Amino acid sequence: MTRRRGRGRTAPGEEPKAPRPPTRERAWEYLLNLLTRQDYTEAELRRKLARRGVEEAMAEELLARLVELRLVDDASYAERFVASRRLSHGRLALRRELSRRGVEEEVAEPHLGGLDPGQQAAAATALLRKNAWRYRPEEPAADAGEEDEHARFARLKRAEARARAFLARRGFDPDAVQTAVEAVGWFEV
Repeated sequence: MTRRRGRGRTAPGEEPKAPRPPTRERAWEYLLNLLTRQDYTEAELRRKLARRGVEEAMAEELLARLVELRLVDDASYAERFVASRRLSHGRLALRRELSRRGVEEEVAEPHLGGLDPGQQAAAATALLRKNAWRYRPEEPAADAGEEDEHARFARLKRAEARARAFLARRGFDPDAVQTAVEAVGWFEV
């Protein structure tokens, strides 16, 4: 009785076969399968095809066909991306993430431009309030005794620094962070 080897396995001492580059039809099916699950940018799909070993000319041809069929559109991707994350991330983080995903600056800018400073400040304030359990300064324990002025100041400034760092990591600009910190009023000395 002979044992079957699994896919891609070779017998001891046998040279492994080089993987065949996918055919045009298999690459097309792969792209359509990816797009049934989620949206991708052209650059993301280009990288995925390159990892699969698809020739660059074939990849460009397939991507051009997807664009022609409007199955891939970086502008609408950027619009949906910004709309879905505008309440939890600032303009800076959204720009950085779109760039990382391969969306050109001139394609992303019209959608990021819709995020006005007032909206960003309101989103930062709402996000800070939502995470109050984490960033609101804790009151000293009742059995700890009276807190002196210096200890109170240090406690409030540490909590404020943590809140500012949180909002900065979320990509909010300094003006939105300042407005949010002032709006919640937790850090008044």
